[in-house]
Amino acid sequence: MIIFYKGKSTGGFTLMEVLIAITILAIVLAIVYGSFVQTRRVISSAEASVSELRGVRAAFNRLTRDINMAFVTKPPGSNTDNPTIFVGTDDYAYGYANDSIDFTAFSNNIRKKDAKESDQMEVGYYIKRNFEGKSVLMKREKRRVDSNPLYGGKSFEISEDIVGLNFRFLEKETWLDNWDSRVSNTLIPEAVEITIIIKDIKEVERSYRTIIEIPFGNT
Repeated sequence: MIIFYKGKSTGGFTLMEVLIAITILAIVLAIVYGSFVQTRRVISSAEASVSELRGVRAAFNRLTRDINMAFVTKPPGSNTDNPTIFVGTDDYAYGYANDSIDFTAFSNNIRKKDAKESDQMEVGYYIKRNFEGKSVLMKREKRRVDSNPLYGGKSFEISEDIVGLNFRFLEKETWLDNWDSRVSNTLIPEAVEITIIIKDIKEVERSYRTIIEIPFGNT
């Protein structure tokens, strides 16, 4: 004879217990996900800051190296087939300083033994903006100084997201916004102050400034 007993089961969960467990799990997952998102934002922000500083450092390193080697050998007003210059132009565009600088420098690295080059070259720095409004710091270089040192040569990118570039030039304790060795009594300034303005991914602006002394300055 088989006897069946009816009673309350003790081996499972009620619907209410399942719902409570799911709710607790959802809360824990939400907390974990929120922490993950916040951590990812912090990491992304840190990476952007590192990239930003790397770009600014690269720009300052290039500018420092070239400006330190700037030279002008011909007196103002001289008529020669090989003019050497130092010209800084003050400008303003898109709400920011948009200066440029062009000069001759002893900074040419001769790559080929039989190259018809010397250590002299033409150098220029300026900001290039595209139709989307994005800006890039550009460097122009021409490996031989010719009769038109303000133009020609090759240009390449130095750093992105630089929205403003400002140069000032020191002459006898006075900072000037423009410089032109072709008309100035002093061929080269004693120093150049450079201000770089960048805008990060959050549209926050930051300015970085440095002063570069020129060994051949005040001549």
